Amino acid sequence: MYDRQERAKRLTDMNVLWGQSTVIEELIRAGKIDEEYLYPFNGDEVLEWWLVTPWLAERLKEQGEIIIDCLGCRWWGRLTSGQAIHMDSVIHEICGGE
Repeated sequence: MYDRQERAKRLTDMNVLWGQSTVIEELIRAGKIDEEYLYPFNGDEVLEWWLVTPWLAERLKEQGEIIIDCLGCRWWGRLTSGQAIHMDSVIHEICGGE
């Protein structure tokens, strides 16, 4: 049986696909994605954008995370930076609920 840290690492390895901060900025500038994502409604600052699987996007949305569902993709607006994604508390919450 995996412990929560190992489950978190496996979850992110399988469901967090690519860093996409530059892509999101360009899509917003081009008017393809609503500018509201530059200034999230809850006052939190998105530090990184990540392309994620639909499954993870739903779990993150359930946890109150910022998700863009547009152009056939799901992007997660990560509010933390500087540590491995599998260490984020929201990922551990998702793993605890499995």
